[in-house]
Amino acid sequence: MTQQFSSTIYKLGINPCVEVPLRVSRALGKRGYIPVAGELNGKPFLANLVPIGEGRHRLFINGEMRERARVDVGSRITVVLRVDSRPRRVLMPKELARALRSNRDVKAAWGLLTPSRQKEILRYLNFAKRPETLQRNIKKVIALLQKKLPPEEQLGGIRVRER
Repeated sequence: MTQQFSSTIYKLGINPCVEVPLRVSRALGKRGYIPVAGELNGKPFLANLVPIGEGRHRLFINGEMRERARVDVGSRITVVLRVDSRPRRVLMPKELARALRSNRDVKAAWGLLTPSRQKEILRYLNFAKRPETLQRNIKKVIALLQKKLPPEEQLGGIRVRER
């Protein structure tokens, strides 16, 4: 079922977003985080609606979405949403897959990460545009999984936590 609404983008902290009308949240028929596919001023996007209480949701408008739709904070937008039940997979770089296969301990440490943490790391790695950057970031991930990096070492804000 497709739902449509219009709203003005505002900033919450540093994050541009819009409030999803209660009627839309209810029509989507779910509580909690809702994976959605939609259009922002006619430009397609995938996102998650974030629960804000009392059955309501918020949609954060990331930089890519704003750029594609040519909007920014203060812009009036039209949003079309539908629940997206397709699995959202993030591809593992071949170099990381090889590193995991070649080191049992690192593979075991990877397995201790929650699926959401694994996905976050994979997104971080896939963001690299140059092969040298990817290699450097994979080395950081491996070192982090081997716990050879000090706890304060940043990896795009990612920390390893055991389940």
